Formats: sequence, structure tokens, C-alpha cells
Amino acid sequence: MEILSGIAGPVLVFVLLVVPLIVVHELGHLVAARLRGIDVPEFGIGFPPRLFTLLRGRRTELTINALPLGGFVRMAGSEEGDTDPAGWERATLTSKVLVMVAGVAMNIMVAFLLMLLLSGPLAERSSILLEDVQLGSPAAAAGLLPGDRIVGLEGETFDRFDSPLQSLPARAGESVRVTVVSPGQPARDVSIALRTAEEAAGQGYMGVKIASIDSAGPLSRSIGDALGLAATRTWDAGTSIIGALGSFVTSPFRPSDGASGVAGPIGIAVGVSAAAGQLGFVGLLRIAALLSANLAVLNLLPIPPLDGGRVAALFLRRLLGEVRGRRVERQLVTAGAVLMLALFAWISLGDILNLFGVKR
Repeated sequence: MEILSGIAGPVLVFVLLVVPLIVVHELGHLVAARLRGIDVPEFGIGFPPRLFTLLRGRRTELTINALPLGGFVRMAGSEEGDTDPAGWERATLTSKVLVMVAGVAMNIMVAFLLMLLLSGPLAERSSILLEDVQLGSPAAAAGLLPGDRIVGLEGETFDRFDSPLQSLPARAGESVRVTVVSPGQPARDVSIALRTAEEAAGQGYMGVKIASIDSAGPLSRSIGDALGLAATRTWDAGTSIIGALGSFVTSPFRPSDGASGVAGPIGIAVGVSAAAGQLGFVGLLRIAALLSANLAVLNLLPIPPLDGGRVAALFLRRLLGEVRGRRVERQLVTAGAVLMLALFAWISLGDILNLFGVKR
């Protein structure tokens, strides 16, 4: 993953990770439009000016454009008042809605397929390397030492992409069985009496400091378990962005103490580039799955020019009538575009401030 390091790393992350997800989104619009009888003269990768035509099909040109920031679908008859029978303006309301939501559906499908790979064929176990063990802690009483690895809890191995000790708060004050591997020794099970929630404040339930969470080989699952886990992970990835957007209202910049928040393209690209070596190929696939699910949910928001906003405008146009509806739709699209640009600039400013360690 050395290619993603250095100054050019964040740019490559954006071009190789984020842009393909946007192109896939636009591909959903293309497929739906063609299925609903709407002509699509051009499917563009990147934004104009055009560099060259990669493929000239019977009904659609595939073009490569100079600005590698996403992609677009140019539909026939998209100008107001156009009379092309196979154009966007003459399409039915049902067709337009299906075309709009097809991009969202494509991103959800990609997220699910990636999660399925990560939950099944590419699933990995993980182990927790201990950097330190507090004197007098439950872990110390159980004989754990710095350099030991925890590889299981209650007989279950850890999935690399799950928080391995997330169940400890629910077991506060109880005894748990952990599987430990010491250097040069076989795995052994030890019982640890966890601290209560009050005792764990500022110290942890076991009293250990984690050095790293590392891959520990493949993890086998049945196809049924993999499908269920992939669906759950896709749902969690999509809904998590809602909470992040809610917190953005009161905390627009990510806190400097490392707490979660909203990051824009700059923050994502820099963060992924910095961690590329540790993430590896499988880790990058997980980032792509998370981003694809997030992109799907964001596009459902009823803010023009996002897909959800375009659908809302279509229904509003039908409700208000063609003349008044078109006028209101133009106003909403303009206002929405200004809002989205302002939001993008605000989040990007936060990314830049965080990059240089400037506190908000």
C-alpha cells in the first residue's frame, strides 16, 4: 500500500476509492433510464472538458473527462419544454422516480456485496496485543502480561472488523472467559472478574492497554451467517451516517480528541491514506463498503440536487402544476445547490483545520 502514502496518497485514495462509487451510482441511473425507455446519449467518467470517447455504443457514448471527481449521465430531452418522445421531459413520473432511486439502489447493492465478501470469503479473525497490564487489575490477577494476545472471548473468536471487547460493559462485575496466547506458548483460557461500571471509569473493565488489533488468519462462516451479517453491517453503515449528520448540527468539525464526527472528502482521503498500510486490501474494501452505504443514504435526503430532493421536487411539481411547479423546482434546485456547496465548504474547512491540528 506504499502507493497510497506521501503527498499524492490522499488524491489517489479519492480517485481510486471514492470516484468509482460515484460512477457506480451514476451507472444505476443509466441502467434504469435505458430500461424505462429514456435515451442516454452520454455516460461520462469524470467531469468535462472531455478528453476522449472510450466507447461509442449504438445508443450511448462512454466518455473520459478531465476532472476526476465523479461521473454523470446526460439524458436526452432534459431541457425544459423538450418534445423528444424518448427524452427525460416526456418520461412518466414513475419512470423519473425509478431512475432517481436507481443510483441509491446501486450503492446499497455494492455495499451489501462488499460486506458479504468481508463477512464470508474474506472474513478474518483478529487478536488483541496487550501493551500494558495495570498493577492490581483483574487482568493482572488472572496472570496476563504485556505482550500477551487475547484471541477469544467466551470461546468465540474475534472478527477483524468488529469491536472485539464491545460486550464487556454488559458483563460489568461478572466473570468472563478469555482465550490468551503468550509468546512461545499455546493458547489457554483464563477467567477474569471484570470491574463494575463504577470501578471501570477511567481504568477499563479488565485493566489492560491495547497496543494493536491485528489480523490472525481466516475466519470461517456458513453462507447463511455471512448473508445475515452482511445485511446487518450494511444497515448499520447506512444508518450511522444519520447520527453523524445529527451531531454535525451542534458540532460541525470533528473533535480534536478523536471522537467521531462528520468528515468530508478531504478528511476521508487523508485518514485512509495514512492508515492504508495497516488497513491492507481487505480494510480498504471495508472502507469502500461503508462509503457506498453512506453515499446511498445521503442521496436519499430531500435536498435538491440530491436524488431524494429531485424526487421530492418531481412530486411537488405534479402537485403545483407544470408552470408553477417548474418555477418552484428551479428555485429549490438552486437553493439546494447553494446549500450543498456551503455544506461541502464548511466540512472541508473542518477537515483542513483538523489536518493542521487547529482546534475549533
